[in-house]
Amino acid sequence: MSDDSAATGLGPTPPGQRVATLDVLRGTAILGILLVNIEVFRGGRLYRVMAGQPASSSPAGEVVDFAVGWLVNSKFLASFALLFGVGAAMMIARARHAGQPPRGLLARRYAWLAVIGLAHMVLLFSGDILFVYAVTGAVLLAFTHLAPRALLVWAAGLFTLCAVAGVAAWAAGTFAAQPTGGDPAVAQPMTGFVVEQGAAARAAYTQGSLVEQVVARSIEAAIVQANQLLALPWLLALFLVGMAIGRSGLVWSLPRHRGLLARVAAIAIPVGLVLNLPLGWAGALGGSAAGTGVASLGLLARLVGAPVLAVGYLAAWAWVCQRPGWLAWLQPLRQTGRMALTAYLVQSVLCTTVFVWFGLYGRLSQVEAIGVVGAVWMVDVTACTAWLRRFAMGPVEGLWRWLTYNVYSPVNRQ
Repeated sequence: MSDDSAATGLGPTPPGQRVATLDVLRGTAILGILLVNIEVFRGGRLYRVMAGQPASSSPAGEVVDFAVGWLVNSKFLASFALLFGVGAAMMIARARHAGQPPRGLLARRYAWLAVIGLAHMVLLFSGDILFVYAVTGAVLLAFTHLAPRALLVWAAGLFTLCAVAGVAAWAAGTFAAQPTGGDPAVAQPMTGFVVEQGAAARAAYTQGSLVEQVVARSIEAAIVQANQLLALPWLLALFLVGMAIGRSGLVWSLPRHRGLLARVAAIAIPVGLVLNLPLGWAGALGGSAAGTGVASLGLLARLVGAPVLAVGYLAAWAWVCQRPGWLAWLQPLRQTGRMALTAYLVQSVLCTTVFVWFGLYGRLSQVEAIGVVGAVWMVDVTACTAWLRRFAMGPVEGLWRWLTYNVYSPVNRQ
C-alpha cells in the first residue's frame, strides 16, 4: 500500500473493539467444520462417494454418519459464510469511515486469501474452503454499494435459483459429486478414473514421498474444488445475507435483541431439523449407498435446509452469549474465533500429521475418527488461548492483515 493505514485510521479491528459474540460464533463454526472434514482426512470415503460406491461402516458408524449428515454437514459451512458476510460489511464500514474505497481493500484481502487457500489445498487439505470463499468474495465486490434490503432481494433470488437447481437434480436422480449418473459411456470412464485416483492417493499418503503426496493432493483438490465452485451462487447468497445483517447494525446491539434471537432460533431450528433429514440419509459427505435419488434429495436439503438450520444455530448461540456470565464461560471459543484462520489451518496440520505422517490414513473407523476430532479441538482451543495471552492476533491473521493493511501489531495490549 502506498498510504499509511494506521495514519488514516484504516486497519485491523483492535481486540478491545471486537464483538465478542461474533468471535464465539466463528470459533464454534470453525470447530464444527472439522466434523465433516475429518471424513476426507481419514481416507477412502471421499473417493467412494465420488464413485457412487457404498461406504462400509459399523452400526455405530452409521449412527455417527447420520448424525453428522443431519446436524453438521453444510450447517457450519453456511454459518461461517454468513459470518464472512458480516465481517465484509464491518470492513466496508471501517474503510468508508476512514475515507478509503472499500473495494480495493477487500480485493487485496480476498486475493491473498486465495493464495493461502491454494497453498492449503495442495499441502494439507484438498477440501479447503478458503479458495472458494475468496473467489466468491471477489464476486461480492459488485454488491458493496447496496442497502440491506437490496442485498436480501439478491440473496432471495440466488436461493431461489439454487432451490430450482436442487429440485431439478432431485427429479433427475443425480448428484453433483457422483459421476455415475447420466450416459454410461461418460459415467463409466469417469468412475474408473475416480477409483484409480483413489488407489493412487492411498498409495501416496501411506507409502509415498512428500512430493508424491503433494501431487496426489493437487489432483484430489482439482476434483473437489471444481465441485465446490459449483456452490458459488449458494455461498454468495449467504454472504449477501451476512452483509445485510452487518449493515443493519444488529450485531452492535445484540443484548437489546434477545427476544428476536430467541424467536428466530425457535422457528429455524425445528424447521431446519426437518428439512435436513435427507442429509442424514445422504451421510457426512453427501453421498449415500441408498442410491442417487437419496443423494440428490440430500443436495436439495443442503441448498435449502442447511442455511435455515445454520441461522437457527447462530441465533440460539448468540442468544446464549447475551445471558449474564456466559461469555466468560465461552472464552475458549471466543479466543478460537479471534484467530479462526489460524485455527482452521492448525486443524489441517494436526489431521495431516495423524492420518498421513503417522500412517493412519484409511485405518480408522468413523467412530474412531470422532475421537481424533475431539483431541484436535482440545489442542486447537488450548493453543489459541495460550497464544492470545501474549499476542493480539493469530500468526496467520497477522500475516494476512499485514498483506491487506500493511499493519501488524503482534503484542497484546488489551
